[in-house]
Amino acid sequence: MTTDEKSRISELRKQGCTYAKIAEMLSIPESTIKTVCRRTRLAGDADEVKPKCKQCGQPITVKAKCKPRRFCSDKCRTAWWFANHSAKPKTEYHLTCACCRKAFVSIGNKARKYCSHECYIAARFGGSGNK
Repeated sequence: MTTDEKSRISELRKQGCTYAKIAEMLSIPESTIKTVCRRTRLAGDADEVKPKCKQCGQPITVKAKCKPRRFCSDKCRTAWWFANHSAKPKTEYHLTCACCRKAFVSIGNKARKYCSHECYIAARFGGSGNK
């Protein structure tokens, strides 16, 4: 990339053009534009744009030395979760207890050996294991 192209990119970026628009105007891949801007510290978007709530779109205040928040409140967080939560059914495994030999169903865990905590204790520390 020539210095002329780099200077043109910096001019357009300072005018407020987006990466996509600059890439279209100069016929250069958008990823190249982003790289040039990052290396010449023209990215500026992170400092100028405040993060917005994923649910309502309101700007979120950023606290120093804290993890960036994605929601403005608990109300928005729960509303987003209920709107976007897709409850995938977990797989049921039909297994036999290693202690009492009863059949039991394990949801989402095919490595389970015992039907209950009592059977685990009986098998681990001794005992009949029969309930």
